[in-house]
Formats: sequence, C-alpha cells, structure tokens
Amino acid sequence: MIAIEKIKEVIDNNQNPQLKFENFVLQGGAGSGKTESLKKILEFITESYPDKKGVCITLTNVAVEEIKARVGEKNNFIVSTIHSFLNDLIKDYKKNIHEVIFEIFKVEKIIREVLITGDDEKGYNKNEHEKFKKLYGKYSGMLFSTTGEKTSKVTGKREYDKEPIKFNNDLNTEVDKLNQIIKAEINSIDYNKVRYNETRYNNFKELSFGHDELLHIASLLFKKHELLGKIVSDKFDFILIDEYQDTNEKIVDIFLNSIPKNNKTTIGFFGDSMQGIYDDGIGDVEREISEEKLIKIEKEDNFRCSDKVIDFINTIRNDGLKQELALKDLETVDDRKGEVKLYYSIYGKKPNAFSSSEDKNIYFDTLNGLITQVSTNNAEVKKLMLTNKSISSELNFSILYQIFNDRYTEVKEEIEKTLARIQLIELYELCSAYKSKNYNFVLTKLKKNGFKLKTLEDKIKINEIFNELLSSTESVNNVLDTAFKSNLINKSDSYKQYISNKDAFLANFKKDDRFQYLESLYIDEGNTSTRMIAKDDSISDEEFVEFEKNIKRKTFYNDLFSEKLKFAEVLNYYNYIDENIVSDYITMHKTKGSGIENVMVVMDEYFWNKYNFKSIYDVDEEDLIKKSKNQKLFYVACSRTIKNLICVRLVSDEEEEKQLLDFFKGFEIEKVIL
Repeated sequence: MIAIEKIKEVIDNNQNPQLKFENFVLQGGAGSGKTESLKKILEFITESYPDKKGVCITLTNVAVEEIKARVGEKNNFIVSTIHSFLNDLIKDYKKNIHEVIFEIFKVEKIIREVLITGDDEKGYNKNEHEKFKKLYGKYSGMLFSTTGEKTSKVTGKREYDKEPIKFNNDLNTEVDKLNQIIKAEINSIDYNKVRYNETRYNNFKELSFGHDELLHIASLLFKKHELLGKIVSDKFDFILIDEYQDTNEKIVDIFLNSIPKNNKTTIGFFGDSMQGIYDDGIGDVEREISEEKLIKIEKEDNFRCSDKVIDFINTIRNDGLKQELALKDLETVDDRKGEVKLYYSIYGKKPNAFSSSEDKNIYFDTLNGLITQVSTNNAEVKKLMLTNKSISSELNFSILYQIFNDRYTEVKEEIEKTLARIQLIELYELCSAYKSKNYNFVLTKLKKNGFKLKTLEDKIKINEIFNELLSSTESVNNVLDTAFKSNLINKSDSYKQYISNKDAFLANFKKDDRFQYLESLYIDEGNTSTRMIAKDDSISDEEFVEFEKNIKRKTFYNDLFSEKLKFAEVLNYYNYIDENIVSDYITMHKTKGSGIENVMVVMDEYFWNKYNFKSIYDVDEEDLIKKSKNQKLFYVACSRTIKNLICVRLVSDEEEEKQLLDFFKGFEIEKVIL
C-alpha cells in the first residue's frame, strides 16, 4: 500500500502548480500486484478527479476487459490497447500518414562495417555476407510486391568475398531504383486509401499497414508534427501504461518526449524490468529515470511466492529491488512456507548446436534421465523449459518441431517467425476465438477480410468451417488454401513474398546440374563431408557446407508444405505456448502466466544460441547484456512458483559445478549420480 500512497501523492502534487510536476514508474516484481495497483489508481483518479480525462493502455484485449470490469465504464477514462489508442488518434490524418508511409515500405541500403585491426577477419566476412543476404532478401521481396519481378538467387559467400564492395554498391544502386518506384507508386495512390489493416502484415498494393508499422508511423507523425503531442495533452490529463517493459521503445519515447511538458498530463508506467524478455519491448526505463523524466516507485510486496522462493528470486534480480513476503487476506506466514532445491549432475564436455545428432541425442538422454529421476521423487511438479523435442512428442506437434529442428538451431524462434509470416498464427487466433466463443472478434475479422455475412446460411457456413478446422486432419498447405479461398484470411505481402522466395529457390536448384549431382551423392549414404569427399575428391569442404545448407533449406520447404505436416500440429503448438492444454510442460516465455504450486525449472538451452544459463552464475561472464537476458528469463520462470521450486542442471566440469553451488548457497542442493 505504501507504493500506491506514493503514486496518489504524485498525482495530488501534480494538480498544484506550485509543486514540481513529475511522471512516475511503478516497479514491482512478480506477484507484487502491479495490475491490481493500476486498478486502484484508476479508481482513485475517477473518484478524486471526476472531471479529469485519461487513458489506460494495456497489452491485450483480455486485459482491457479485465480492467473495465473492475473500474466500470467511465466516460472520461478510456481503457484501450496501444494499437487501438494510436489508431483512434491518427486515423483521420490520412494525408499526413501518406506523407510518411514511404518510410515503412522503403528498402534500406547496406553499409559495410569497418574492420578494426585485431578483429576476427573470418567472422567479419561471414557477418558482412549475412548482412548482404538479408538485405538482398528484403530487396527481392519488395521488388516482387511492387513490380512482380523475380530476382536471381543471392550471390554466395565465396563469390561475394572476392569483391564485397562492388556487390554492395551494385545492390545499393538497385535499391535506389526500387525505392524510387515505391515512392512513385505511393504518390500515385489517393491518400484517402491509406489505412491501418489491424493485422500483423503490411500490404503495399492496398497501402495499408499492420501492428508493428502502426507504432512506427505514429512515432514518425509525433516527431514531424508537434501539434499531435499537444492534441494528446489537451485531450488527456492522465496516461497510464500497464506492462511497460513489453511496450515498444518508440511508444515510450512518444509519451515522454513528444507530449508537451506543460504540467498538465501525468504519465505513469506500471511493470517490471526483470520480466522484459521480449526483443520488441523497451525492457527498462533506467535511462529515463536517470534523466529525471520519471521517478521510480518500488513495490516490494510478493503475494504469490513462498518465503524461500522469494529469497531465491531476490538473488536473481539485477535492479536492486528486494521483494518481501506479503500476506493476502486470512493468510498466515505458515501458509507461505516452501523450499528451493537444486539437483545437478556433471556431464563433461557438452555438445553444441553444430554437434552431430548422435552426440546431441546422448546428451538429451542424460538430461531426460536427470529430469525423470528428480520427477520421481517430486510428484506434482510443472516443468518449465525452452521448447524441446520431448515436449513436442508428448503434446503432438513433433513433426512441426522436427521440420524446423532439421534446419535451424533456434527452433522455437524460427517456428514462431515462420508461422507468423505464412499467416498460420492468424488462423489459430480465429480458431481460438471461435472455440472460446469470442464471436465478436471472429465476426469483426471475417467482415474485414471480405467474408459475406448476410444470411443465416452464411453463419451456418462459418460454424461448419471452424468446426472442420478445429478437428482437421488436413495438411497446413490445404488448410491455408481453403482459408484464402473462403476469405477467412487474405493473403498478406509477407505470405506472398515467402512463397515467391520458396518457389524461386526450388526452381533454381531444379536447373542446377551440380546441385542435382551432389544431392544424389548425399542421399546415397554420403551425408557428411568426409563421405562425400571420399566418393568425389573434387568436392571441397566449403562446397559441402554451402550444399548442405541448401539441401536442408530445400527439404524444409518441401516438408513445411507437404501432406505430412497437419494443421492440428499448429493448433497443438500454439495451445502449448498459450497454456490452453493440461500438461506437465510449460514454456519459460509465458510472463503473464498464473502462479504454479510446484515448479521445476530446467536450466538447459536445448542448443538455443540466444541463451546460456551458465552466464547467470558465471563470475567471469563479461557480456552483461547476455547475462541480463538469461537472468530475466530465469527470473520469469522461477517467480511463477507458489510453494516449492526445483532447478535442474547438467554442468560441464568441476569449475562450473563450484560456481553453480556458490550461486545456490543457502538452499538445498543434491548431486545426482546417473
């Protein structure tokens, strides 16, 4: 309650022109009741200042409805998602949007980094070629969207390394030409046609933009037109933002730097920097606090976790906040007793993302053996981990997982990125909304996509379609085809570009005699460089590496759109991610999940290079950004525990063992002999 009283004091002081005007951030750990505090502040404002107007911004429509239910419908206080808020704000300024929309469709030019003496030249060349490939892909996709033209395949690294500056300059010349075409096309379209399409995707031909670019366009408009910030300030006395750590940096910048400092509009952020685990969120506002644009108000309460779990998660936090046990009504201290325990084994040298399948499987067998042994003695635990093969088998999305695992090392990230690009997430969201009887969402989306809803027969048809989708045995490819033909969803630019890139890639290799020859050798039990070179000594290691990358990509495309990948697996995957199914396994990345009685956190990266849990307790870790990223994910996982927390880890050697034991000092530890 102390934190809430401090916020009330800031709000009251801001009404007095004689006192210093301040914006604030409420920083509270997991289980501290941040959203509950937000609701209390909303109630305070609407009761104490009924003539004042404000907006409360949340991440999801579910959160919007939850807050509205608590504080009621207030004519002077809008509760909205950030996308709805920004769209309502800018949608009538179509001419101004038209003036800046080129910025979201243009292709950026490539700029070569300077090689510093002493740097790894091989790594530098690899990064520069990867950058070239990425830009070429964007250029290629946008060229197809605007003109329908297809490009040849991207220049390989060996060829690129001979004349990198020439290849960069040639590409930049083509990018300049394309950007002129894009600009001319935009100028030829009536500005009244520009619109936010309420999807994840931009559509150049329609001149419509999706969720991410709405934020970008709003940022551009606020920077270009100071009047827009004044309009917001005149309209609202309060702007309150929930889960600030997941809010895009551009939006935080708008609220703190584009709203006039006229001592009128109070900006308040609610959240927890330790739960900022997504790359598109600002993460923290420490810079803004140090620049005195915000004052920090800390909320130390923890109404969720047991005493020992609170002690442990306090050791993970890196912001100085120390949570304290806070009791709910009728709770006693004895009700909040629990334990924290580490189980570990020494494995020896661990395989990495590029190790052989045999080495990886041996490692996973050992890890699963540790998990099974610990689970036997600790019943009723939920296992929090990064998505892996064993989870995919248990929850029936193993083919989907395997298709991505055969090509990528960071499987979960690539699954979600690709499924979004080919619009499977859009289909899942429609199916999920239909299943949960959120018919308003479904009907609104369908109408925007052009689905005819005029008669009773049309509604019967909708029921039939969704019932078929939810029990479908059809492939992903067939379901997408049906969805497009029936106007459940419309083909996005990202989908068209993805399919165009896929088709062009496969067509190129059909005409490539050398690739066909290497493929025949590879299939004929020659799937390593040693075996291939033994059969034909004209094959170099470099050629094999490039060939293997291409054969994996070819197999990936063919499998992704084959009959063996069923739409049901996509539904199962997303239901796992959203925790809509009963399972002993839960993804670590679910920040807003409810508390779980007994938790096992599996401290293993499953060859996801983005993470390294060792960095949390490695006293020699110098990469503080990597360390912080791992600390945050580990904190999110551990802090979901209500009573008992178990951590399991395979360590490489005695040195790592010592560091791990030091980190868990003061808590129960057991070394497991496997």
